[in-house]
Amino acid sequence: MKNVWVKMMCLLIVVMCSGQGIAKEPLQPVTIQLFWVANVEFAGVLLAKERGWYEEAGIDLAVRGWEPDMSPIEEVMAGKAQIGVAEGAGIIKNRSEGGKIRAVATKFQKSPICLISKKKQGIKIPEQLRGKRVGIHQPSAILTMKIVLADVGLKYDDIVPVEVGWDVQSLLDDRIDVYPGYMNDEPMTMKEKGYEINVIPAFKYGYDFYSGVYFVTDTMIQKQPDLIQKFLDATLRGWKEAFKDPVATAKLVVEKYFPEGSVSQQTESLKVLKFLARLGEGRKYLGWMEKEYWAKGIDILHKFGQTDRKIPADDVFTMKFLEDIYFGKKK
Repeated sequence: MKNVWVKMMCLLIVVMCSGQGIAKEPLQPVTIQLFWVANVEFAGVLLAKERGWYEEAGIDLAVRGWEPDMSPIEEVMAGKAQIGVAEGAGIIKNRSEGGKIRAVATKFQKSPICLISKKKQGIKIPEQLRGKRVGIHQPSAILTMKIVLADVGLKYDDIVPVEVGWDVQSLLDDRIDVYPGYMNDEPMTMKEKGYEINVIPAFKYGYDFYSGVYFVTDTMIQKQPDLIQKFLDATLRGWKEAFKDPVATAKLVVEKYFPEGSVSQQTESLKVLKFLARLGEGRKYLGWMEKEYWAKGIDILHKFGQTDRKIPADDVFTMKFLEDIYFGKKK
């Protein structure tokens, strides 16, 4: 009888150790608020989610796409999302106004914002924008134009601003000469429609801001640093995999998240994003940020009257998580 009891106990231990008798640790719910619709611009997050890498890290990640009049920064500050994605300029401005958010990594070293025109217009450099009709779809587009124009000695008054919607139809209809868009988006759409175009990247003309920046609240950094670390680990892993096979990644994104998109357009888009993610000082390390570049952005916003004061660059971002990912772990 004793031997039978011993055998039963051993069997019970084996069952428990196999996980069948132990309740799994509950996943931590986390919401990430994007600043555009879910497409390959967020491939790192979407791929990591589909591969189950967030779950492996103990995270139940909910992905929320952008909607008109929605501010990712306000969503995070209100607690409706724990992690947000925004332009570097927006994070600087919010912080200078007393907001308690901080950047923890960036998707792209340079902004994909650009000026698009039909090739027949012959607009290849900002100096040729004088007197041209330029589409404006949001206040930040005005700032972009002022920065780019100032870099070549022009003023906002030298162009003819025209209010437009969030698509290139006004450009296709020749109601405007130039449309401010993203290098990874509208140019591919126009090429698919058979148009030859010229593209002027804003980052080549003074628009020095990080783009697609992951940010969280100061409170989250203080109270849940491990959660942030796990999120970034999985996300950067996702980006590395996404860049390895743009076609497969584009297919997955279109099938699961962006059915209105085309695989060819999303593939080309991802190739552009890889280029932007590997530019500058951060080209060796995905997500990397530099104090000097943040400081440059702070100076620009103050110069153009977007902020009342110049805050220290260290107030805007932290490198503790990226430094741990790339240098702090012994493997």
